[in-house]
Amino acid sequence: MVGLWLVMILIALYQVPRLLREQQRRTLLVFAILWLLATVYGSLVLNNVPVPRPTDVIYTFFVKLTTKG
Repeated sequence: MVGLWLVMILIALYQVPRLLREQQRRTLLVFAILWLLATVYGSLVLNNVPVPRPTDVIYTFFVKLTTKG
């Protein structure tokens, strides 16, 4: 788990200053949301918490979106 957090922190330390320097605020917001989701998901998986696969979640979302009723 420590390894995951270390890698995620290194990714953030590399990306955030560059996005701030280039004044890409919207990109930074999207990066932060995806970074947080990936960190939480990875932490849950490493702690053996039963979580659905991301592809299953996306598939279910679109099936419910396209079916009526």
